[in-house]
Amino acid sequence: MLKDFSRIKAGLFSSNLPGHDYLFNLCEKTCDLLEKEITDYRPADNKGRAGALLDFTSNPLPTIIVPDIHARPDFIFNILNYKLPKEYINYSDRSIFHALKKGLVRIICVGDALHTEKTINRWQAIQAEFDSGISTGPYMSAEMLEGLNTITVLMELKLLFPDLVHFLKGNHENILNKSGNGDFAFGKYADEGYMVKKFMFDFYGDDVLYMISCLEKELPLISVNKDYVISHAEPENVYFLHEFINARENPKIIEDLTWTANGDVKTLTVPKIMKALLKKDNLEGSYYFAGHRPVNGDFSFRQNGLFVQIHNPSKQNIVFIDPNKKINLEESILHLDKKRGKK
Repeated sequence: MLKDFSRIKAGLFSSNLPGHDYLFNLCEKTCDLLEKEITDYRPADNKGRAGALLDFTSNPLPTIIVPDIHARPDFIFNILNYKLPKEYINYSDRSIFHALKKGLVRIICVGDALHTEKTINRWQAIQAEFDSGISTGPYMSAEMLEGLNTITVLMELKLLFPDLVHFLKGNHENILNKSGNGDFAFGKYADEGYMVKKFMFDFYGDDVLYMISCLEKELPLISVNKDYVISHAEPENVYFLHEFINARENPKIIEDLTWTANGDVKTLTVPKIMKALLKKDNLEGSYYFAGHRPVNGDFSFRQNGLFVQIHNPSKQNIVFIDPNKKINLEESILHLDKKRGKK
């Protein structure tokens, strides 16, 4: 396990693809942890499994909300290396990683670990490799190196800080590229979903591919906190607490929380969901955060200003929430790819 920041950095920027046994065993351990994650913040569903909802309303901590990652190991590095103000962590090392070690901060990722969005050039080169019958060529290997370095460190962080690091399922958490049970096969710049599946099968084999698919099914779908809610996408329909906890039994809820496109929502769903999940006293000044669809600036409002999209693939922004203060989006957005984020 990666127990110090230097090893985290080495894992993120390794020039070698993870080995088969390491990747399989890491997936198995993480999947086992998620299967058994029945806690005060993750109540069990009707079948006695860890439910699909994370509830931190009774245990608020300063929280980092991470938008879509999309195979950006440098993004993960900049998050962990970011220096928090002294009012939150009064140590010589004020990094988010050190704050995690001290139990002083929580991280919630909105999903989408794989498939780079930085440029279409690589995906076009990968498509050319596949068209010539090569599924593990240099361009695809470079893509998967970034993606797998990202995934393995996220799993290591979950194992190291199980109560503090959380990753919600996004629409790209579909390693088998299947359509059904709330998932859909994926393609944007090329046939990314199929090509990732093919690479994983040819390079690692069916056992690793299967283990990652099992892990994806154990991921939570939504998080509720004192004065905000988080999911990957904008919910198309209104659901209530018990439905979110049991969401893995309802493909439509999975689809709503991972795939809903801007414009698909015809009525105001977010205010009703927030009213159902948050305490009445906390509704004023509260928000529902998600990623999924890109924004041009730091964030974009929908649903009368209550729904906030925070995914800008050309930036490395996170949201920092102080549970003792009302959320101020202009102050809460931290820009990690600017100079001050690399101190």
